[in-house]
Amino acid sequence: MAFRTLYKTLFNIEIHHSYFLDDGLSPYISMNDEEKRIQLKKYNFLDYINVIPTYATQAILGNHKLVLRKGLDGFRVLSSVIEENDRFKSLRFLENDLKLTFLVYVKDYLFDNYTELSKADNRLYYFSNSKPITEADPYSYIPLGSSNDLITDEFLLTEESTRQLWFDLEQDNIRAEIKKRLDLIAELENDDLLTDEGKQIIDQSVQKDRGKGLLGIIELQMIGDNNMDIIEIDNTDPNDIKSFLLDPTPTYKLHFENRKTIWKYIKKSDENELETSSVKPLTRNGFIEIDPDTDFTGPLPVDIDKYIFPNPTANIVKQTTDVNTNITTTYSEIFI
Repeated sequence: MAFRTLYKTLFNIEIHHSYFLDDGLSPYISMNDEEKRIQLKKYNFLDYINVIPTYATQAILGNHKLVLRKGLDGFRVLSSVIEENDRFKSLRFLENDLKLTFLVYVKDYLFDNYTELSKADNRLYYFSNSKPITEADPYSYIPLGSSNDLITDEFLLTEESTRQLWFDLEQDNIRAEIKKRLDLIAELENDDLLTDEGKQIIDQSVQKDRGKGLLGIIELQMIGDNNMDIIEIDNTDPNDIKSFLLDPTPTYKLHFENRKTIWKYIKKSDENELETSSVKPLTRNGFIEIDPDTDFTGPLPVDIDKYIFPNPTANIVKQTTDVNTNITTTYSEIFI
């Protein structure tokens, strides 16, 4: 007799980006369901980002009969289950402090150009349903799928938290590996995080992965803070503690904001430069029309009616900082 294994979704994580999903000046988050469905048909988050489980999490997935599945707008983790009283119990018990950790790597070299995020040395973005003890309040938890929250610098860990998190992840990986690790971080103890040498070793390890495109970390605990749980634990019978999947399925979302820039049109043949008076969003889809009378400041060329104003690509984005005001302006250059 053949036995059929039943899998149900443990949790979903949607990964969206306004650069790919907005339509010109029409933001994706303001669209109706049908408009969103149309935008998502031509969207694939793997065009610009990849999500990879840590070595330790790969072991957890296998040992707990969990499966990672990537889709076009995010990924999900499924659990093997059995049905019990119209509910789905995980086939392997999921401990309340069990964590699944995924590294978020940028694949597109232009990501920083079209994404409204800061780059910070020795700090990583962290998306979780539980707060590290090294972080202070208020703390930004991973946004729910139902929210319109955008990913901002509020999700950047402090340097201290980044070191502690990276050390803990590496220790988990070391325990999960069969062969001995030879890198310096494998020799560290937790107390070494307080020393200059230990900090330097961890910072160098973080920077090594940053060089590979590491942006941040998604980490979900089965029982999270503030009822942000992945499962429900039933300990009615101490001899048969069970973990049940939740209904509705927990869904979280990382929605990256597209960068807004001053659009600078450069016509070298006439030695003219025209700048928009306000920032405009960079989008891959749609078209944003430029009205010279309202969008530009200063005198216009006498033959302005012969000019064309295409939208910029994400290829040329520059920043300049005023030495007097210390204000940084971000430009998109368009040669016409």
